[in-house]
Amino acid sequence: MSDSENNGGDRSADTHELSTLAAPEWPVIDSVAEYDTGWFTGGYDLVEQPDGSTKRYYWAELPPATVIVAVTDGELLFVEQYRPTVRETQYELPAGIVEPDESFTEAAARELQEEVGFKPGETELLQDFWCSTGLLRHRRGIVLATELTPAERTLDSNEFLVPKSVPIEEALSVARAQPTNDATLEGILLAKENGILSD
Repeated sequence: MSDSENNGGDRSADTHELSTLAAPEWPVIDSVAEYDTGWFTGGYDLVEQPDGSTKRYYWAELPPATVIVAVTDGELLFVEQYRPTVRETQYELPAGIVEPDESFTEAAARELQEEVGFKPGETELLQDFWCSTGLLRHRRGIVLATELTPAERTLDSNEFLVPKSVPIEEALSVARAQPTNDATLEGILLAKENGILSD
C-alpha cells in the first residue's frame, strides 16, 4: 500500500519535525515507501513534471543528524572511526542522529559527551541544510560547542571511536586529507567562515 493511500502523499507525519517537507511545487500523484530498514526508508514520489509528463523520483529518507565543531584550548576535537560502508578509517567531526524530541544543539551536546567525553557549556547552530538532494531526504545541522568540561563517555554498542584533537590551525588540512567526508569538511569550512578557526 502506498503512503498516499494513508495520508494523501504526505509522509512528513512520520518524520522528525526538523525534516518536514515543504508543499510540493510539482504535483505529487503518489508517494510510495517501498522498504523500511528501521534505519532509513526508501521509496519514490510519482511526480507530474512541468511538461505534463510523469516520473518516479526515488528517495532514501534518514533522520536528521548533528555534526559538532567542538573547540577547547586552541584545539578542535575529532574522532577516528572506521566506516564499513566505504571501507576506510577517517578523521571526522563528532556526529550523530537527532532523536525525535531533540533540537540540533541538544543532540550535539549529547553526542559530544557520548563519543568524546566532553560536555559543552555553550552550543550554537551554525547552519542546517538538506544533504544530497538528488536522492536523500536527510537534514544536517552543524553545531559549534564551546566551554567544554570532561564527562563520562557512553558509546553505543556499534561505536568504535578513538577521540583525537587537532590544533585549530591544522584542522582544515587534516579534514582535507584523504580519506575525508562531506560532514567534516562542511563543519570546518563553516567554522572558518564564521571566524571560529584561524590560519
